[in-house]
Amino acid sequence: MSLAIFLISFALLFLLGMPIAASMLTSSLIYCVMNNINLAMMGTQMFTGLNNFALIAIPMFILCAEVMNRTSVSDRIFRFCNDLVGYIPGGMGHVNCATSIIFAGMSGSAVADAGGIGHLSYRAMVDEGFDKEFSAAVTIASSTVGPIIPPSIPAVVYAMVANVSVGKLLMAGVVPGVLMGLTMMAFCYLISLRRGYPCRKWAGWRVYLRDLLFSFLHSVLPMLTPVILLGGIYMGAVTTTEASALAVLYALFLGIVLYRTMNLKDFISSLKNVFVACGSVLLVIPAAKVFSFVMTKENLQTAIYNLIIGFAGDSSVIIIGCIMLLFLALGCLSDPNVNIMVFVPMVLPLIAKAGLDPIHAGIIIIINAMIGNITPPVGVVLMTTCSLEKLKIEAVCKELWPWIVLLFGFLVFLIACPQVVMFLPNLIG
Repeated sequence: MSLAIFLISFALLFLLGMPIAASMLTSSLIYCVMNNINLAMMGTQMFTGLNNFALIAIPMFILCAEVMNRTSVSDRIFRFCNDLVGYIPGGMGHVNCATSIIFAGMSGSAVADAGGIGHLSYRAMVDEGFDKEFSAAVTIASSTVGPIIPPSIPAVVYAMVANVSVGKLLMAGVVPGVLMGLTMMAFCYLISLRRGYPCRKWAGWRVYLRDLLFSFLHSVLPMLTPVILLGGIYMGAVTTTEASALAVLYALFLGIVLYRTMNLKDFISSLKNVFVACGSVLLVIPAAKVFSFVMTKENLQTAIYNLIIGFAGDSSVIIIGCIMLLFLALGCLSDPNVNIMVFVPMVLPLIAKAGLDPIHAGIIIIINAMIGNITPPVGVVLMTTCSLEKLKIEAVCKELWPWIVLLFGFLVFLIACPQVVMFLPNLIG
């Protein structure tokens, strides 16, 4: 009875528009009161959820992206990508995808990608003559690369709850993230050929190489951010959290000392934005910890395990398929970090049963969560982009569905080819 009230109260509060962290805490409080559980337990669980050194990397990743956004970095990266791939049919669409790949190495968030450099790419596509809905679809789909290529906020959360190495998980996202971006560029090329979308006029190899070299020299320093991050981790010189702090210092050096496009007022404003952005993440984590405690107390982990095993038997393919469908459905309804925090501990026995490496499973789950993040009815990136660009969700969704199918196909490819994910993590032991 108490379990039913717990789940129903959470669902009702969430559907009525209460923030998801408050919904989880309120339903958990109702459960504790009904079962005479000491309320001090909730405080203990919330503290336990935040008592993890790796979580410091989250505000650091967000601050790094904020600093980069407030300098001339976005314009420099956009110009380099335009000089690199702007001549391919569908030029600005490729530029949109390429900027997402590069900016992913600085942001760690799909929403930051879509709302930052994604907005710049969208406007450029529309100005070049691309349909608004198609431009938005490219922006939304390409933003999913943000949390795959390190730094990655969902990767930090997954590593914490699954008890795996953050460094290895970040390394595991590099190759899939780049391949994911290239796959979307190939798809954009095919659509652009069919629809006759424009591209830059070819001026010969001499002009191409000259412009590319010039823009590369102007953008190479910001693009070294992921190199510093991963290089420090790979060499064992710093932990992931320390590497994130180094990335912030490097971004500040570029913005304040080298480019001189950032002042104290800008830095304080960046810190305010970090506090706001971290609030949504760092409030969800302790709330999800309490929520998970209740679900564990009611033995829902075993119930989910028995349900899926009863359906799938010993078939690894069906077990993996059930896990993917679960996170895809959850991603359509709520925040990826919440889904990872609450449900990953529940599916870890299923991951082991299917013979998946936890690192491999982590990348698959994160990509799955990102696909859900751009899928109606509650896809955060979809809603953010449509709101920012003042577009109708229904019209954008018509252009977005083929991209979602493409990304899901890419996900199946990664499941079938674990070596693509595990190549770099295996190098660091």
